[in-house]
Amino acid sequence: MKSIEKVVIPVIIIVIITMLGIYYISREYEKQQAQIKAEEKKAAAEAASQEELVSTEDLVYEATAMLVGKDEENHKLKFITVDSEKLFELDYTGKTDIRGKHGNSLTLPEIMLGEILDISYSIRTKQLYELKISDSAWTFTDVTKFGINEAEGRMDIAGSTYKLPKTAIVSYKDQLATFMDVTDVDTLTVKGYGRKVCSVIVERGHGYLRVTNDSYFEGGWIEIGQEIIKQVSEEMLIPVPEGNYHVRLTNRGYAAEEDVVIERDRESVIDLSKVDIKEVAIGHVAFTIVPDYAQLFIDGQMTDFEERVALEFGIHKVHVELAGYKSVDTNVRINDKYANIDITLEAESDTSSSSTSSSSTNRSLSAWTTATISGPTSTTAENYIAPLTHAAPVVPQTSSSSSPVIMPSTSSSSTASTAGEVISDTRKMYVESPEGTEVFIDGIYVGIAPISFIKPEKGSHVLTLSKNGFITRSYTVSVDGDDRDVTLSFSELQAQ
Repeated sequence: MKSIEKVVIPVIIIVIITMLGIYYISREYEKQQAQIKAEEKKAAAEAASQEELVSTEDLVYEATAMLVGKDEENHKLKFITVDSEKLFELDYTGKTDIRGKHGNSLTLPEIMLGEILDISYSIRTKQLYELKISDSAWTFTDVTKFGINEAEGRMDIAGSTYKLPKTAIVSYKDQLATFMDVTDVDTLTVKGYGRKVCSVIVERGHGYLRVTNDSYFEGGWIEIGQEIIKQVSEEMLIPVPEGNYHVRLTNRGYAAEEDVVIERDRESVIDLSKVDIKEVAIGHVAFTIVPDYAQLFIDGQMTDFEERVALEFGIHKVHVELAGYKSVDTNVRINDKYANIDITLEAESDTSSSSTSSSSTNRSLSAWTTATISGPTSTTAENYIAPLTHAAPVVPQTSSSSSPVIMPSTSSSSTASTAGEVISDTRKMYVESPEGTEVFIDGIYVGIAPISFIKPEKGSHVLTLSKNGFITRSYTVSVDGDDRDVTLSFSELQAQ
């Protein structure tokens, strides 16, 4: 019995000591945890207290960004930063300060989508404090000479090339659009930052001119104001910048004239059955061609130019050729009873100008011909050369109408006048939708969608869709120079 007690009593004592040790250890652990939590709460309280002491100015963030969205109902604006191209949204109130580039006060409706702004806002609340039209951005206004290549990410403006990022936007009536909606008859405002285009704003859009009962004038010419000259084809629908125009059609010695108003996205119609057709006057033109044994073709017919050539008032195609020399192709508008046209051919091996007159003329002229024209007022070609555009040759306004007008004839303008120039007569362009719409390429009627036709030449073309009771739309489409078909589909037209 005593031996058992000797064993049990020490064990009991060890167990009691162990349990007391565990108890005191757990109590100490709980105290430490409570102390840690208290310190954490204290630190959090101090941080919150410190945050409340931070001034509002310390939380203001400044950036240069482009306005890409307006939600006036919920008082929100969307921006994209011009450097990092980050999209974010801010709230605005009546207290938001809105300023122009020179510090003048503006209202939000005066800030268009696509505007580049210097903004300041709260990082915590996303509250917009101030926006001002940026001094760091650049703006090109009244842009009519441009080329957009969205696939290659570039835009050409008046001979200079700029990067066109995927974040660049197009706005039209302060609504977002696409680059396909921009046609070469539109007038743009382009805004950018550095060598990058940020936004394209369509300032002057386009409407359409439809000419009906025009069978007599097919193959002739239509002049729309001083801006557009095209050869007449059946059932044309021509995109025209909005504005007021005097329209003149000429062919085979007769002319028809009418005034029209072109409104944005609307069609204006000239019914030639209701227009007086008058016989046109005859001009007598003296051609001086160097070398003088070159061949002259006017409107496709070989013409003897030893004596003055009788030409109807209006536009005529001129082609001059001679073996060993560069051929000349141009269009001439005759508008005086007597006029002179001088043309000097350049030798094929001669890269420099071969006449004094060509070096003093407009750059558009030097690319196509070295011709000088004059009339009773002795006006030179320099005053009459039409600048190259993406649509059709433009006839500039002049102080006198007594001399012929000579205009460059390019492959692109020929395409705008006739559907004959193609990449391959075996390749097709398909327009699948919207079904039942009239389809026009560069103003020339090709049929009712779904439709297929010969693939146009490489480059940009304006495709127009029209349907009675719906708003006519135009899109700029790019055609590659490959040997493949092109298939296009568009969204449904909007009802008028």
